[in-house]
Amino acid sequence: MADLQETAEACEDEGGLMQDNLGRLRTALGFDRLGKHVLSSIARKLEASGLGYFPLAVLDPRCNTEPRKEQQVWVYTRDGSERARVLDAVLHPHSNNVRSTLDGLVSGDYSSLTAEEKLREVQKIINA
Repeated sequence: MADLQETAEACEDEGGLMQDNLGRLRTALGFDRLGKHVLSSIARKLEASGLGYFPLAVLDPRCNTEPRKEQQVWVYTRDGSERARVLDAVLHPHSNNVRSTLDGLVSGDYSSLTAEEKLREVQKIINA
């Protein structure tokens, strides 16, 4: 079975966020037609590739009962970056501390940042 490595690389090349369509994602996984099982497979493979997506309803077969190859989803790299943390907090509030994540990022509270983000902030100060 094919994978979404090219999608992950393309997303990385676009700065961690890109738009894609169901037709291309379907083809990348080796499917010929879109259906409820294919939508679920795409969602699982995106997550297994370290990618998130939105709007969630596009890959939810309960919501998208007639998927079309031209339907668009935004794909993002779940790399712990500020963007990914905000998107994860908003899209998956049940598995994230939404208040802490959003308040920390908005207020500049460094305790909410990852180690890599803290290092980038220190580098900004040094280079200023």
